[in-house]
Amino acid sequence: MSRKISIIILILLAICYCTYFLLTQKESSYVTKVISPTEFVLDSDKNFSIQNVNCFDDYFSEKNKTLAKKFNISENEAFIIGNLGKYWTKNILENRKVQPEENNLIFYKFGYFEKLSDTPYAIINGEVSNKYAFDKLLKSIRNTEYVIVSNDIAYPINKNLKLDEYVIIKKSQYDRVLKKKLTQKQTKFYSYKLDLGNIKLVLGDFTIKLKPDRNCTTEICKEILDNINNAKSSIDIAIYGYSAVPKIEEAIKNANNRGVKIRLVYDLDSNGENIYPNTNDIVKLIASNNSDRFSSEASKIMHNKFYIFDEKIVITGSANLSHTDLSGYNSNSILVIDSKEAAKIYQNEFEQMYSGKFHNDKRSIPQINPPKNMEIYFSPQDRIYEKALIPIIKNAKSYIYIPIFVLSENQIVQELINAKKRGVDVRIIIDALNAAAKYSKVKELRGGNILVKTENFAGKMHSKTMIVDDKYLIIGSMNFSNSGANKNDENIVILQNSQAAVFYKKYFLYQWSKIPNRWLNSNPSAEGIYSLGSCSDGIDNDYDGKIDLDDDACKYRH
Repeated sequence: MSRKISIIILILLAICYCTYFLLTQKESSYVTKVISPTEFVLDSDKNFSIQNVNCFDDYFSEKNKTLAKKFNISENEAFIIGNLGKYWTKNILENRKVQPEENNLIFYKFGYFEKLSDTPYAIINGEVSNKYAFDKLLKSIRNTEYVIVSNDIAYPINKNLKLDEYVIIKKSQYDRVLKKKLTQKQTKFYSYKLDLGNIKLVLGDFTIKLKPDRNCTTEICKEILDNINNAKSSIDIAIYGYSAVPKIEEAIKNANNRGVKIRLVYDLDSNGENIYPNTNDIVKLIASNNSDRFSSEASKIMHNKFYIFDEKIVITGSANLSHTDLSGYNSNSILVIDSKEAAKIYQNEFEQMYSGKFHNDKRSIPQINPPKNMEIYFSPQDRIYEKALIPIIKNAKSYIYIPIFVLSENQIVQELINAKKRGVDVRIIIDALNAAAKYSKVKELRGGNILVKTENFAGKMHSKTMIVDDKYLIIGSMNFSNSGANKNDENIVILQNSQAAVFYKKYFLYQWSKIPNRWLNSNPSAEGIYSLGSCSDGIDNDYDGKIDLDDDACKYRH
């Protein structure tokens, strides 16, 4: 009997001990998010806060403004302290196991409240808790330049800056680490020029040029400049317009002084206006000129970008004679063709426009002895879609890659969808501004299971190119739109050359890899925090009259 009583007593004691153990154990949680030095999310769904402690916000706020005035510091300094305080807290608490207590978090047997109170970031009873640490931090901040970094781009600290994701770091750290990282990203493509002897393919890379300049240091600009400087007898120029590049103007002046005969064809609307601000400057340099202002269809545009040098060399492609295109800020491609036969074909087109015949007033001129493995077409007279592009798309077997400014022509869209259905790898990189336009066909293309990436760089995807099956390369001034083929003055070249096609294919895939996959399903704004460099390039990327931080999409948001 006594043995049974003893067993019962032992069982009761064990139960009491277990109960006591369970009751005295602290509940543990993980800090899954640090909102501020005093606000946290535990286990993904429980909010926890430290009471009776204030701190600076990590964004520009009325509270920071008030605290800055109280402690005689600037709003920028309050903003930096708020961010540094948040970083300190994240470093010691985020993703760590803690034991919540009343107004405290215990980690590694230390109390967070006590640690916070000993930093320069805590304000208790209206005063900084550790005045010595605060003064030391403030002195350091005042002797150091800090920047806001988002998407690897550094911005000066400014209360009007609008960014979703950013870090605050020392500028010296950015220069040393992030800038080096960005430079490494920029050097992936091995060459921007392919020289095939009588043909050169030259590319401009907007993924590495986030702000335009007027220095003429890119391969595209140097090709145009060199051919102007080397011209001996004649230069014929057909351009959409002009924005100032001093070396180009100087070269034209020198060519004039050498006695080179220079003629110009350019675009004007019925009011005598051109989209580019310095077009009149180049018109003044080239006395022999004509525009489509007084043509029967002045509402349409003369959109060519070609040059003929000494009746034997042609430069053509997507690059306008503008500082944004010639600096590499916009993505473009040109061909330099050393061929009297090609020059003659372009000469015939130029003569029609120079004589005053534009748009549908031009006629299609038979091409005598065209260059081998090259087809040249002009719009609107040559019916480019029916004769050239659609047959190539219909016969594609392996892939069709298209870097393009505008793709809105229904026939082209449908043929691309048809190609995708028969197993062709169809990929498109499209300009951000035009991806969001009313006439955009991006939704239809994606609906047809075509991979469409919208570029997210400051400059424009300005190319008008198609690469097909390591066989065909199509380059020119013509966007794949109804106006491009049926209204405007345009030209395209179709090269049947595997070297050129493979070279451009590799370049296309290089640019494709630099655009995040998130832009396969949505479109970044042309000017805003998601388009790299667009908030600090001095350009009105979305044509809304607001530049950089004046644009709502670039202002600080929290």
